[in-house]
Amino acid sequence: MQNFTDFSTLININEDGGKGHHLKELVSMGFNVPKGLVIGSSFYSHHYPEPPVFDFDNEEKLELQCHEMVGKVESMSLPEDFMEDLKQTLKNFEENTRFAVRSSSTYEDLSSAAFAGQHETYLNVSMNNLNSKIQECFASLWQKHAVLYRRHQGFDQKNASMAVVIQRMISAETAGVAFSVDPVSGNLSHVLIEANFGIGESVVGGETVTDSWIVDSSTWNIFDRRISEKVQYVVTNNEGIETKELPEEYKNKPCLSDEQIIEIAKTVKQIEKGFNSPQDVEWAYDNNNLYILQSRPQTTIPPHFTRDESAERYPDPLTPLTWSYAEEAFNNSLEYSLNMMNITLPTRPWFAMKSSYIYGNQNAVKLLSMNKLIDIKNLDSLTNNLSNIQRKLKWVFELPNTWMRDLDKYLLSIGKLKSKSFDSFSLEDFQQYFKDLFDIANDYFKPNIAISMTQAFLTKALFECIATITGNIQEAQVVLKQIASSANTKTGQINRELYEMALMVRENQALFELLSKGSKEAIISLHEFEEFSKTFNTFIENYGHREITFDYYIPTWTEAPWVVLDLILLTATSNQAEDPLQKEQLTKMQSSKVIQELLFKTPKELQYFISELIRLTNAYTYLDDLEHFQTTRVNVLARKVAGAFGERFFDNNQLEDKYDIFFLTKEEIEAITCFEMSVDLKSKIAQRKIDFFEACDREPKLDLNETDEKVEENSDNFKGIPGSPGECEGEIYLVRGPEDFSGMPNNTIIVARTTNPAWTPLFYKAKGLITESGGPLSHGAVTARELGLPAVMCIRNALKLFENGMHVRIDGQKGMVMIL
Repeated sequence: MQNFTDFSTLININEDGGKGHHLKELVSMGFNVPKGLVIGSSFYSHHYPEPPVFDFDNEEKLELQCHEMVGKVESMSLPEDFMEDLKQTLKNFEENTRFAVRSSSTYEDLSSAAFAGQHETYLNVSMNNLNSKIQECFASLWQKHAVLYRRHQGFDQKNASMAVVIQRMISAETAGVAFSVDPVSGNLSHVLIEANFGIGESVVGGETVTDSWIVDSSTWNIFDRRISEKVQYVVTNNEGIETKELPEEYKNKPCLSDEQIIEIAKTVKQIEKGFNSPQDVEWAYDNNNLYILQSRPQTTIPPHFTRDESAERYPDPLTPLTWSYAEEAFNNSLEYSLNMMNITLPTRPWFAMKSSYIYGNQNAVKLLSMNKLIDIKNLDSLTNNLSNIQRKLKWVFELPNTWMRDLDKYLLSIGKLKSKSFDSFSLEDFQQYFKDLFDIANDYFKPNIAISMTQAFLTKALFECIATITGNIQEAQVVLKQIASSANTKTGQINRELYEMALMVRENQALFELLSKGSKEAIISLHEFEEFSKTFNTFIENYGHREITFDYYIPTWTEAPWVVLDLILLTATSNQAEDPLQKEQLTKMQSSKVIQELLFKTPKELQYFISELIRLTNAYTYLDDLEHFQTTRVNVLARKVAGAFGERFFDNNQLEDKYDIFFLTKEEIEAITCFEMSVDLKSKIAQRKIDFFEACDREPKLDLNETDEKVEENSDNFKGIPGSPGECEGEIYLVRGPEDFSGMPNNTIIVARTTNPAWTPLFYKAKGLITESGGPLSHGAVTARELGLPAVMCIRNALKLFENGMHVRIDGQKGMVMIL
């Protein structure tokens, strides 16, 4: 491999190092980057010795080892032929060009580790001093603070290597740093710019007073500005750089014009788009030309907690016990999944509980959406990149097979726990059961977030491919819907069986009248209808672990079978319910035809790829539904063991209800030493129970960053997110939970926080849908599109804004709701 390459030759991050590789990528994207070249890391690996095994337990020895390693590298002269070739190449630069010589470690400027300031940079270097500065950059790999930083980040010291960037030095009039996302507020629309007169060293060093601005990229207005009394600035001189006192007339003057501020902000957002991640960018102005000197991923962005996404997964308040187990398992799965998918996100944590409601980090959701499994610029680039895509997506092909293989282990383990009797359990036995159940669920759930994210990524990639092939976004939406609706799911199977039971109810007047009187009362007399009772009991046996809501505190269908009877009655009384089997067959025929037409329009060399993309999208749609179905098998056991455990305390008059155990946390249960509840735990349970039930009667705040929750009480028009196209008028019916199922009239517009697969029969009686949360990929939106119902998602405070019987018009294409 050539020892050095110019910025137009893109190799890889292992050869160019983080800084060098990103500079080359910036050039390939068309940004104004000062001319330069990169000495590859392979040069370092071939010419310098391996490090010792560092002794991190002995401070003095570690100091000596690092000092010796730095000395070794600095003492080894660069080969004469190498330096001769380098200087000949640099003669292509303008005469008397000065250079910035920068370290570019192979671990540097990654999304997970910036290595900011850990290695050396030398500015305004003359040709005569290049040799020594390159050696010092190589040697900085072994400075003690760099060695310790690598250890903290978990990087292998032996695999550490160093590339070096040599770049034309810009003697800037003004320079600084810009973050494409404000690292303080975490607002993804805000660009933070810091600047000073002179070169950027006064800004990146962090020791000098600077000016700063925040630009709102949604409007390109300067949102905030702080003009400081600047004292010093850094300039170039014949020897290198020097710090000077700023002339009096410049001290309180903004170092950038408003036009320059907006130019920087727009450029930084373009760079963010190019890298598909928030960026920390160094820039400089020289003769009113904006130069980009460096770009690296932002490694830390504060969370922004909202109900936007979490309301779909966690619609209702959660008890402390459920959340303490679920949060740990979900976080473990997310880290495992992101690692598998080779995605690093700069924001944590993923969730937070506030007043019994779960809030999601919306910044994580938005930043995750920047990642693309397949970057589709045009059909030619897609064709040329097929081999790279296949290599990059190896895990996408493997995951369904490994997940299905491991499913048996999970189901067998769940079966063993299910067979255990709690009658003779000791305290330690209960605690071990809790641990075993969590370990089994946690292990099973690890790749499941990857399944959900991959399904979303594949759907997006398929849509972009269809749009590129057809050249029509509207047509692509229709084609994607027809392809996606043909995917088999467990939920579809359950709905088919519900429909069959609904037909039995329709055909038996006595049974219909029994269910119409009330599902809870009907359970007692259901045995009188032998055929239906047998079918119903088999259904509960097969699907009884299906949850009513996420919380383990709430019974599943097994303990609350009347909820299923309500769903059956809803389907039986609906005048819109179609035969799911016939509809499925028709959908598959339409899907097959659409796929054939799409492949006919597809270039021959891409036909197999598009076929595989369709297959994988449908496979992951099925898998995403199946993994949720299997995950809820934990719900039954979690409630069962919590109830049995709580019963011991209840029998000792320690609890008012055996299920009050749900108002403790995982850690508190693990710390209990006997079947007597301490005063402290009793007090916690009592207060948490009050808080929980108050939360059940209260609408949650939708955004924790907002100080006041404003309800648009004086407006008759509400803007949400388009969920399913179409328009309709009708009366509102509020659905807060299963208790509202049985009273739902035909041809009403459902208003709910969110919906889940168990709510699907409601759609058969509806003519439209409004939800407080979710978007185009939420369950409610997908089901509404499938059934042709207009839907508007994410109308904040919808359960407060609308009342039963209120007459509204909804426009699912525009995402609008109007009170008539």
